[in-house]
Amino acid sequence: MENASPAGEIESSVDKTRLSQKVSTNFVFFFAIFIIFILSFISVYQFHNLANANRWVKHTYQVILTVHDSLYYLTYLESSQRGYLLFDDKNYLPNRDNNILKIKTSLNKLAYLTQDNPPQEARILKLADLMNKKINLLNQMLQIKSKGKLTSLEASNLIQTNELLSEEIRFLANEIVQVEFILLSERNSSALKNADITNLVFISGQVISIVFLLIAFMLFNSEISKRRHAEIKIKNIEDQLRGIIEGASDMIAALDLNYRYIIFNQAYEREFKRLFGKQLFVGMSLDDALENFPEVKNILKASWQQSLAGNEYVQNIEFEVYDKKIIYEVTSSLIKDGKNKIIGAVHIKRNITERIRNENLLNEGMYELKDKNEKITLLLEMSDVMLACNSLDELSNIIAKYCNKILSFSKGVFYLMHPSKDFLETSAKWGSPISNTSNFTQDQCWGLRLGHIYEGSFSNSELICKHVITSQEEVSYLCVPLRAQNDIYGLLYVEVSKEEGKHQLTSNERLLVNAFAELAALALANVRLRENLSYQSIRDPLTSLYNRRYLEEFLLKQIYQSERSNTGIAVLMLDLDHFKRINDIHGHEAGDLVLKEMSQLVTRIIRPGDMASRYGGEEFIIILYDTNSEAAVSRAEEIRKSISSLHVRFGAQETGEITVSIGIAVYPSDGKTGPELIEAADKALYVAKNSGRNRVVLFSSIQ
Repeated sequence: MENASPAGEIESSVDKTRLSQKVSTNFVFFFAIFIIFILSFISVYQFHNLANANRWVKHTYQVILTVHDSLYYLTYLESSQRGYLLFDDKNYLPNRDNNILKIKTSLNKLAYLTQDNPPQEARILKLADLMNKKINLLNQMLQIKSKGKLTSLEASNLIQTNELLSEEIRFLANEIVQVEFILLSERNSSALKNADITNLVFISGQVISIVFLLIAFMLFNSEISKRRHAEIKIKNIEDQLRGIIEGASDMIAALDLNYRYIIFNQAYEREFKRLFGKQLFVGMSLDDALENFPEVKNILKASWQQSLAGNEYVQNIEFEVYDKKIIYEVTSSLIKDGKNKIIGAVHIKRNITERIRNENLLNEGMYELKDKNEKITLLLEMSDVMLACNSLDELSNIIAKYCNKILSFSKGVFYLMHPSKDFLETSAKWGSPISNTSNFTQDQCWGLRLGHIYEGSFSNSELICKHVITSQEEVSYLCVPLRAQNDIYGLLYVEVSKEEGKHQLTSNERLLVNAFAELAALALANVRLRENLSYQSIRDPLTSLYNRRYLEEFLLKQIYQSERSNTGIAVLMLDLDHFKRINDIHGHEAGDLVLKEMSQLVTRIIRPGDMASRYGGEEFIIILYDTNSEAAVSRAEEIRKSISSLHVRFGAQETGEITVSIGIAVYPSDGKTGPELIEAADKALYVAKNSGRNRVVLFSSIQ
């Protein structure tokens, strides 16, 4: 126990010594900081005083120079004017107004510079007043000169007054300058005094700083060995950490709060050098590492900023290097010290460029498949709708609607063959095609001439269809004939320009164009067939006039309409005179030609709302709406005379004179139904025939 007691006392003494040393170290440290702070404050204060003194010295020189400038300009003004007065040469006065302006500018500047010194400001104001008086006096001298009175008493008085003003101005200017020199002397003395105090403060501060640095060196030297042991431990930990991150297959790097690399593995270093051609080292800043890649630096720095702000995340980062897109999956985590304070961040990166590319290809394939299915669905829908169309107008509207949906990858025009088959005309269009010809003939299109799809381009020496309007823009086009049942019903013109980002159609797009054209051709053939059947059902095949069945339906509707509107209807029955003679002499072909020519003539004469039909053989019936008896007779006479003047040539011979007899019945006086009106007109025609032919007979006139 006795031995233990002294040992305890020694251990306690050692602890007290360590505590005392720690207290002394802290005291010296904080005292040194206090002294440095005081010295810094005094230095800043002295520098401020020195700078202020220098500013006032500069201010004094500015006042003196400005006074001299104003005197110079005034003297120059006076001497120039004196030269003019003595030699009567106006070349002495070119800069007079400019000198006056400079004098006033100098006086304004003096007023501004002396506004903090009231006595000096008062002198400046007085000087300005004197100079203004002198300028006015000089102006008066010029006026006297202009009047030719330089030798007058008034001129002598002005000259004496001018001399007095000049003397007074020089005296006052010298007084201002002397006052400024006195202020300058005082300010120079103050500046020198402040400079001496500043030098003393700096010298004292340097001595005190050296002393305290030596004390601090001795006090902290004992801590170096302890820090070395700590560094060895840290080095061991770093080696262990290095082994862990080098064993990882992903790229790992850590940055501190100043965006400097703390650590990185070989995978990260190799990838960085491969992309950016720069060797990394610990302590290197992100700005230096990516100085040649500003866009990439901004992207990566934004990611590190987000991490160092305390955000842990997993996200994709995308950038381009040498026109090559790179995508990384980045996992961010924080580095914290023992006090849970953020000191850096770690990024674990994985190159997923190839994976994203494969996913995009898969998505593109799915999109193309989806788009293809949608287009096929639209084609089926369009087919059903087009087959239900009853007219070309309906079909054109349907095609215009589905062109934008199904052929949205292009632009073009849908042409229909005219019933005469002489030319094609625009039916629908989509987009804004460069070539937009409204109509053209078959021989102007290579697709129609060849009978199959023709592809052309503006940018090469290929044959270009004449209906295509060429342009400077690179454009490819397809001419697809709409062929069905060995007949051509139209043309599908498809245009692909550089604006769409491609120069030609893909295989899928070509299939869509072909399918669209085939469906459209079938629909056109179907509509044309319906129209032909409808036409044949109501038209006479020889004369193209309406037939007897349509006549009965039309007459019934017209009677109902006339009954509602309380208007009349005239039914004209025509019969060619001696038609059998024409057939016997010239043949039935000549008789058919006469019937056709007469039918065309009647069609041209009647109004658009009237109707002409072939009743049978050489008999015809014309229905005139909203017509009374007098008007019907007049119209019938016009028709009869026109037919009488008709000359039909069959081969090398004429068929001879053609005349017609006409019987007229009027609704409702001659009949209230269709059969009654036709019967009445027939009776009137019978009378016309028996009365000598080539005449018009009204049914009411034979009652």
